[in-house]
Amino acid sequence: MAPAIKTILYGIGVFSLFTTIALILKLVTQSKPIDAAYFGLFTNNDLMLGIIVAIAVTIAHNRKMRLK
Repeated sequence: MAPAIKTILYGIGVFSLFTTIALILKLVTQSKPIDAAYFGLFTNNDLMLGIIVAIAVTIAHNRKMRLK
């Protein structure tokens, strides 16, 4: 598989893991944001934070793999 596709799939996986953990925490704490934009649970800030975390973790993973 091409390295670019692996990187994109890794980033999507990190983003989905982040949103899953955020969803579980919101359901456990029973907190629903007032301005929920997506599915009544996520705000734009939640999704932007997820994208930033996914990018940062993916870059760190790529750098670690290049050092090996």
